[in-house]
Amino acid sequence: MSRTQSPRVILTGGATGIGAATAVRLMAGGADVTILDVAEPAHGAGRFVHCDLAVPGAIDTALERLGGQWDALVNVAGIPGPRPAEPVIAVNFLGLRHLTDRVLPRLSAGGSITSVASTAGQSWQRRAAVIDQLLDTADFAGGLAWCRDNGGLWEKDPYTFSKQCVVAWTYRAAGAARAFGVRVNSVSPGGTETRLTENFTAQIGAEQVAWMDSQIGRSAEPDDIAKVIAFVAVGDCGWLNGVDIVVDGGMTAGRLGGWIDFNQSPAALVRAAARRG
Repeated sequence: MSRTQSPRVILTGGATGIGAATAVRLMAGGADVTILDVAEPAHGAGRFVHCDLAVPGAIDTALERLGGQWDALVNVAGIPGPRPAEPVIAVNFLGLRHLTDRVLPRLSAGGSITSVASTAGQSWQRRAAVIDQLLDTADFAGGLAWCRDNGGLWEKDPYTFSKQCVVAWTYRAAGAARAFGVRVNSVSPGGTETRLTENFTAQIGAEQVAWMDSQIGRSAEPDDIAKVIAFVAVGDCGWLNGVDIVVDGGMTAGRLGGWIDFNQSPAALVRAAARRG
């Protein structure tokens, strides 16, 4: 994209949390931001267009209002699980894919698509055979039909499955976007203090969350993630393409490098005690 003009950015989920922090940061850097969300942002940064990502018709209507040419799409909107499962997959993946497919032809050469996944999505290769079935569907309706027909394969933890799909889809989308001269990447945050925190704490337990934070010093603030998203979306990184960037304060490094002993986490100790008992 041109460095002499303010980049025009579509941002989903910009009303709260990581999305809001990203909108504010992009605007501070001179970007022209339009926010798609179900709630109007209180921070006042950027133009707002109402859009429910769980409804493909609503996405199409919002895009009719936008029109024009754009330089970047930033997919941040997401909802937690575990229930109800269908809206989670609809917003976090199917709506994201539907929106991206329609915005791609409107992106300028040299533009970018950046999607927020999660460290929960890092394990996507373990389920690649299942994930590929969903990714092979042609559109939102086809994807939703697959989800309804195969609930036993993903409904137990729809959030993790949705984020695994985002990561795996990023690699595919990077290839499809080459014809448009557009880069596609994803950013996978670790534990971050947002409105979703309460849901995640309820799922994995407060003791486990506290232990994880203690291993890396603290959980992330939304702007810790927004800094990375903004750079990937509109920064001077034109050779960065087709990657998932983990932003978790070193938690993944601790696991892979062996300097965090996950066998001593509260959750692991509970599982070990259950096996013994």
